[in-house]
Amino acid sequence: MPLADKIRPKTLDDVVGQPHLIGEGKPLLRIIQSGKIPNMIFYGPSGVGKTTIARIIAESANMRLHKLNGTSASTADIKEIVAEIDTFLGSNGILLYLDEIQYLNKKQQQSLLEYIENGKITLISSTTENPYFYV
Repeated sequence: MPLADKIRPKTLDDVVGQPHLIGEGKPLLRIIQSGKIPNMIFYGPSGVGKTTIARIIAESANMRLHKLNGTSASTADIKEIVAEIDTFLGSNGILLYLDEIQYLNKKQQQSLLEYIENGKITLISSTTENPYFYV
């Protein structure tokens, strides 16, 4: 197992930094404690923990986590995730972590939209580009 995986934070208490988001009474901690995970976009440079935070959120909310990358995801990958919605695998909800969302094409976006809007899939996406301009 790579060292990065061995020391990767497992809970929010293990995460260093971002106290204005994950500290006691702060927004991200309150969201997790509520159990009602909204769709979110994480923006920042590579290596700051966006994927790790998404995994911690999914585990804390007891949701099934799927990870896709916008540079390599296909519509077939998305359909595979959608197929789990009404099975026991998705019974506690599906959290889709979509890295590099700015690279998703319109067809891929449209294939997800219905399920995000009706709450069957919770989307946490990340980007290294300013989402105001690129997402």
